[in-house]
Amino acid sequence: MKKLSLLSASILIAFLVGCASTAAPKQANASNCNTPTTKEENISLDLIEQQVAEKQYYSALAYLEKAPDSNPRVLLLRAEAQRKTGMLTEAYSSYRDLSLTCLNAYGHSGMAKILATRGDLPHAHQQMLKARRLAPGNADIRNDYGFILLAHRNFKDAQREFMTALQLQPGHPVAIRNMVMSLILDGDSRTAIRMAKNNGIDSTEFKYLLSQANTFKEPALAGSNNTQHGAPL
Repeated sequence: MKKLSLLSASILIAFLVGCASTAAPKQANASNCNTPTTKEENISLDLIEQQVAEKQYYSALAYLEKAPDSNPRVLLLRAEAQRKTGMLTEAYSSYRDLSLTCLNAYGHSGMAKILATRGDLPHAHQQMLKARRLAPGNADIRNDYGFILLAHRNFKDAQREFMTALQLQPGHPVAIRNMVMSLILDGDSRTAIRMAKNNGIDSTEFKYLLSQANTFKEPALAGSNNTQHGAPL
């Protein structure tokens, strides 16, 4: 428990980089995935999804205010935009509602990300494991579950998840970088360097991944003012 407590500060920073973004699946139309939506509704949601992809989160939230909560795609877009704008309590509630729909895997994955960001690794692991069981063929979820395992320093199992993600989605940019970092942490720098070179990771970015690995190694120092890098989940 003490080790996990120390690691939680590290995860608050490193989890910002290690997780994949989740796009709203366009095939989900309603809570039971069977109720059709109109062409106009789908076009509107496509435009909102584009806003989220372009990081126009506040604009997306404004357009989502009148959108029906019965649509899982609406819930997912709202949850993602809320999380990206730091509305974690609201986002957690949206993800929880989403976990009761046909997009339940995305709901559990989203709750896991928020729990990990808050430093609650045990419950984050439980939620991400649920997501993985519900959507075993989803590359983003396999990557995110691998990152939770990495936070627990379970390097071999984490690497299996990253490799699974890469085979499900060849070239997955986040999984590749997580795999490199896991190899560094596992003491296999030679393979990490080779994998980085084979996947177009230059020396500057490799040094950054190395610094992230050092953050894991020295969790008590994580979150200090020396940490300059980070990207939205």
